[in-house]
Amino acid sequence: MNKWKGFLIAASLLFSSWACLFGGSEEAQVTPDLSLLKTSVAETLIAQNDLAPTRTPEIPVCLPFQPGIQVLDLPVGFTAGVDNSTISFFDLDGNLLGEKLTPGLTRVDQSQIHIAGGISNGIPGAPLIYASLESGGVIKGNIGSEIFGMDSPGEVVTISGAEGVFTLIVYSTAEFTEEGYITTLKTGEMGDLASINPQLIREEDDGLVYYPLSVYGEEGLNHGTWFTFLKYKMSDFIFVPYHGLFYFDLTQNQVTEYLGTDYRLKGFSPDQSMVVFGDVPGANPEENETGIIIKNLVDCHVWGFRYHESSTNGGGEVVFSPDNQYIAWIESSGFTLEELEWRLRIVDLDHSQTYLTNSDLNNLTSLTGGEIPSSISPVGWLSNHVLLLQIRVPGHDAPLLVAFAPDPNLPLDPALGANQSVLLAEGKFSGFLYP
Repeated sequence: MNKWKGFLIAASLLFSSWACLFGGSEEAQVTPDLSLLKTSVAETLIAQNDLAPTRTPEIPVCLPFQPGIQVLDLPVGFTAGVDNSTISFFDLDGNLLGEKLTPGLTRVDQSQIHIAGGISNGIPGAPLIYASLESGGVIKGNIGSEIFGMDSPGEVVTISGAEGVFTLIVYSTAEFTEEGYITTLKTGEMGDLASINPQLIREEDDGLVYYPLSVYGEEGLNHGTWFTFLKYKMSDFIFVPYHGLFYFDLTQNQVTEYLGTDYRLKGFSPDQSMVVFGDVPGANPEENETGIIIKNLVDCHVWGFRYHESSTNGGGEVVFSPDNQYIAWIESSGFTLEELEWRLRIVDLDHSQTYLTNSDLNNLTSLTGGEIPSSISPVGWLSNHVLLLQIRVPGHDAPLLVAFAPDPNLPLDPALGANQSVLLAEGKFSGFLYP
């Protein structure tokens, strides 16, 4: 609408209002000063435009700020072990790439082993770091087939680090005293561990010890460590009791809380942007946890999924795909170890939170060639759409590692279509390999 049309409309409205006020009198009407009226209308429109709110896109602010998304390559393989003496390296198709000896290894578990760096220089050149109970607690390395002690910190709770090309390590220890556990956390460059003092020390009688999850590294520099607390040496839990989520900023020597210890940590994404946790214990008068809650630490978006009505023990062991599109977890029911029953659930977060898998083990026999698994656990994602499952089957001493493509639109082999899973290796999963 140009200014003249605007004036005509405003003038007509004024004429109409005068007619209403004066009832259409036959007396001569005063002719309005059109120039003054035009000026008045223009000034009013300018004032309205000045007062109109400026609309800007809403940018969610999530506090505290997430320190940065960890950029990772996709895995190129994985490691596993049948016993404590040797760790085997496999590519994504399950082909054996090589092995490394691990004498004195505490146990075959991802929490006790870390591959510090990529495998571009071959398997012998990939540093394998592991925990041993020798001499009261030692961290050892196997590089180029040479095994040596790296630090003697005492009883190691867990070892982790920056994935991929970085050789940044983090580990925690625990020492039991009459006053409670003295727990420490230490992080640094692999070769400097012995000369670094613990950066965090805690002594409380609540049974919680430091449990580092991963290092946030950038351009080879160690910026900090994500950690949770573990209820140490407790055996009356179906799912490992992790509590809270915290970030230790090494550059500022400061700890930031993202999730209090009242919450049970269920999972943490590889890029360090997403966290999964359970309800606050006691929030529901009838049960401790009703489901899992997912939170994006960058934009604070939160959504959740209720546990299946049969899952009396709740759930856990949540793993994210590298692109955060899919998550997988397990749930449990039963009152004794002999009665435990498991349910595998996988969700597509990007498409209306669609369940791709929501099944108990009796309906997952295709994953093991027709046998009913006795237990199942998602350990991570080999790619953006291929999940790695650790499955135990009656009659097999070692667990089986199975690649599973839960999305029917993205099968393992498009030529086969229905072939959604394949057995890759035997042994217990101990970590992923990166370029």
